[in-house]
Amino acid sequence: MKKAFVTAVCSLALIAIAAVSLHAQVAAPTSAGVSLGAVYYTVPDPAAHKKIWVEIFGAKPVTVGKTEMLKIPGAFIVLIKGEAAAGNPLVNHLGIWAKDLEPTRAKLTAAGVQTAPKAQFVDLPNALRLEFIDDPAGPDAPAAHHIHYFVANQQDGVNARAWYMKTFGATENSRRNGGVPSALFTPPDKWISVDFTAAGGRGRAGVAPPPAPSSNKGTVMDRFALEVKGIDAFVKKIEAVGVKVTRPVSTNADGLKTAMIVDSLGNDVELIEGLAGK
Repeated sequence: MKKAFVTAVCSLALIAIAAVSLHAQVAAPTSAGVSLGAVYYTVPDPAAHKKIWVEIFGAKPVTVGKTEMLKIPGAFIVLIKGEAAAGNPLVNHLGIWAKDLEPTRAKLTAAGVQTAPKAQFVDLPNALRLEFIDDPAGPDAPAAHHIHYFVANQQDGVNARAWYMKTFGATENSRRNGGVPSALFTPPDKWISVDFTAAGGRGRAGVAPPPAPSSNKGTVMDRFALEVKGIDAFVKKIEAVGVKVTRPVSTNADGLKTAMIVDSLGNDVELIEGLAGK
């Protein structure tokens, strides 16, 4: 009886450790060794935003080198103190999904962030936009779902998806009955993707079309980072086939190897190695 009890306790401990480990991991990488790593936001009051992410979304603060990051399943959220520039950035928002996000919406409303029941888009302070996806197949807790580009037309989205597939080993998929091309970085049941929606270029009669979207650099969502296994060899490989590398691989102040590239749409994307397992 005592042996069985000890075995049961050890099993429960292993389950608990596994659960913590799962929460702390970025998603398993693609065949090219790539997964979503981090999303960087520029906000005037990081402490206020941290309170929202921790108390409402269940994010776990972790320290990576000298930088505090907020971990949700599938991504790290990094808050940078500053005033975001206005503009029409290519990446419009981060998608969040769970089985049921109504409790999250209710908590946001109680905290002063007005959110209608079943609202698809939620704006946190400082125009930090999120998309909420309620999906019975989703995780129990809010998790990263997608990075969402708004591009000039549908063909731009299709072309960009092909580029992300070729460059990062993503697979072809889509959402909304094919209306949103998706470069999927995980199996469909886990779903972390980079998505592309045609959102401009068709102005109404007498109304000028919106300005062409440009890099997110300096805006509220300053950039996103892709975790790359074997970043030195990976950057050499993609640079050899014409990918523009604007900052070569170097080790940052947090001890992580990073590089910066420009994707096929002209957006700055960070590559990083070392977040997995944090």
